[in-house]
Amino acid sequence: MRKFAKYWRDSASLLILARDGNLPAAKNQYNYKVLAFKRTEKTSFMPNSIVFPGGAFDKQDENLQWNGFFSSMGVASEQLKNLTAVAGPRPFIFENDSDDVLDRNISLRLTALREAYEELGVLIGQKTDQLGVSSSGYSIAIPDSDILSNQKAVHDNELPFVNLCKKLGIVPDVFNMYEWSVWLTPAMFRKRRFETAFYLVALDEKPAVYAEPHEVSEFMWDTPAGLLQAHREEKLWLAPPQCYELTRLSHLYDIDQIVHFAKERNNKGSTLYCPVQYQCSDAVVFLLPGDDHYPKDYDYITTHDFEKHKDLPAEELRKQAKNVHRAEHTGLHGQTYYHNIEPFNGHLSLDGKNRHLSKL
Repeated sequence: MRKFAKYWRDSASLLILARDGNLPAAKNQYNYKVLAFKRTEKTSFMPNSIVFPGGAFDKQDENLQWNGFFSSMGVASEQLKNLTAVAGPRPFIFENDSDDVLDRNISLRLTALREAYEELGVLIGQKTDQLGVSSSGYSIAIPDSDILSNQKAVHDNELPFVNLCKKLGIVPDVFNMYEWSVWLTPAMFRKRRFETAFYLVALDEKPAVYAEPHEVSEFMWDTPAGLLQAHREEKLWLAPPQCYELTRLSHLYDIDQIVHFAKERNNKGSTLYCPVQYQCSDAVVFLLPGDDHYPKDYDYITTHDFEKHKDLPAEELRKQAKNVHRAEHTGLHGQTYYHNIEPFNGHLSLDGKNRHLSKL
């Protein structure tokens, strides 16, 4: 059994970016939009929140029949092996249960792709004459002529995702999706915790979207800044991981630059982000790794004294730290990020001062 199986579930999520028509890249003008959707009010986890496509890891995603399928479709074993060659940190979610299952670096990608199809009908794949890493780094959304029937069958577990791919003669595009980050629900939410691997894919055009009615209340294409502004204006609510990742993206206006960066960073690993929450007198503070107040050698299970700093203003707590990486919340829709450390694993900074970005 996996080390933390009794404490949380594994999941995967997909940031889908699509070029916005023929808009050129320009200062303060995005040439892409991000796909997000609102969960229904009956959803068991975070109802009514705005999220990226994604969901819980399923045993079908690690079934070794995928190896046989990939081989039958002409995918070389070396192509798959390249996805497992990551030089940086590997959070617990990437640990395999045993040797007789598909490597987690591949199966989690399949989870994200399957969930994007189940929830929004977006099938990101390749035909057999396109296999492997594309020179552009972009993915393609494959049209499905029987989308409503197939989507329902996959969603209702009547049609395994691998069988859908066989039926349509396509290979899920695990090659042009990029490891982005890994988040873990804080320990205070003992009964509903998820460790989630986030991946990023980019499309040259917006695909058709088919919202699954039981999980999706509405979907939207918007810029990172647009989604963040709607959150601040209380028109929608973004969960903390979505807010953080959109803040990182909000400083980049050119989708080609994002793809170039994501490809370069893809094998540098991910540091597990598990926020630790403290109550200050005027704000709720979520501490993240690298912050001087973040617990040393954190075990990801211990719930710390939430009210430890309840009489101290957030600014005073901040002044006690030389290295800061945190979000200060003054309400559901009001948070300010403080970040003066070097981003982990060559990633983007929250303030847009991205030393790791190269110019195209």
